[in-house]
Amino acid sequence: MTSEDAVATRSGPGSSGGWQTIGHGAARLYLQRSHEVDRIAHAYLITGPDQVGKRTLALDLARLVNCTPTPDMFGDDPSPPCGRCAPCDRIEREVHADIKVIDPHTPIRGVSSGTRESTPEQDASRTLISIGHIREMQHDVSLNPFEGVRKVVILDGADRMSPDGSGWNALLKTLEEPPEQVVIVLLAPSARSLPETVISRCQLIELHPVSTEEIEGGLIDRGGAGLEVVAQLARLAGGRPGRAFAALTDETTLDRYRQAVIRVLVTSAGDIEERFRYANEMAREFGRNRELVLRELELWTSIWRDILLLKYGVTDSVANIAWISQLSAAAIGVGEDDPRQAIEAITKAADGLHRNGMARVVLEFLMLELPAIPKDVVGQIESGDADSSESDGWDDAAS
Repeated sequence: MTSEDAVATRSGPGSSGGWQTIGHGAARLYLQRSHEVDRIAHAYLITGPDQVGKRTLALDLARLVNCTPTPDMFGDDPSPPCGRCAPCDRIEREVHADIKVIDPHTPIRGVSSGTRESTPEQDASRTLISIGHIREMQHDVSLNPFEGVRKVVILDGADRMSPDGSGWNALLKTLEEPPEQVVIVLLAPSARSLPETVISRCQLIELHPVSTEEIEGGLIDRGGAGLEVVAQLARLAGGRPGRAFAALTDETTLDRYRQAVIRVLVTSAGDIEERFRYANEMAREFGRNRELVLRELELWTSIWRDILLLKYGVTDSVANIAWISQLSAAAIGVGEDDPRQAIEAITKAADGLHRNGMARVVLEFLMLELPAIPKDVVGQIESGDADSSESDGWDDAAS
């Protein structure tokens, strides 16, 4: 489980009943009603940005179809998922025998024909879901549920399937002839990264960024931070509950965020040589950790969105509030169309990386297209003029 989504799954706050998902009310209602009329599909494709709660919702679905609610103290039966029964608890603790989450780092046990048991080193370095994963999934779903009502298999990172097509072909066979009492859930940033033959055999659920208010509610109920810190984290989350909860539990998150903001602002004010150096560093990093690079591009988008808002005098919706003085200076110094041009260029670059384009070429082209911000913005950073509330707020959260 990714650390970001793992944190998001633990939050009952901001959800309804035993649902752990923050926000996404329409998706929860759709699944709830499907379950009530016994119309749960054999396969779902859940799409949305990183850390928005895709895995959380998939695990909620697993709880929904396996929940065995017991009457409360008033004799009323809670609607599933109740969050209190043994199946809900075992799924929450990731020990339920019939719930399996597969991502590129999942160990291959070698229990099916044609696969060998993987080593911890292989698991840690693997970046794609392999044919071995799919073969073991096929073996697992061919068996009857061991302790639950339905088996649920979650493929987290379905867009990162081995490029030779063998994994897709094997998965497609399972989707065409789904075993009874099995639900397969594919998770991906968007449907565009999957073959049409796979998409057509799944019920599509699209998740979008969650409101700041809903994320704030989850953080408040989780506890451990003051209202000012909660408000800051909810803004910085950019609609991703997992991002906010990760920052709440990891003291280094805001420091890494600060360093990333500085990189973005310094690069934006730099010459073409400095920009290309940044592009090459990020391209090398993309080969090691693509999610890190994609998150940095999201930060680029967030910063230029704030510059756009500030150019029109809108301050209430600024996400990077600790940097408002620098971003306000940038807004004054850029052209009228520069923020929109920057956001379009970043979006195009992110799409190119999602489509497995050549990272160096994509990022160098982005650096050529991005407008420049005034160099005095960087001067403010170097003189220590950044708003100190960010680090102060984190000290409060840590305590």
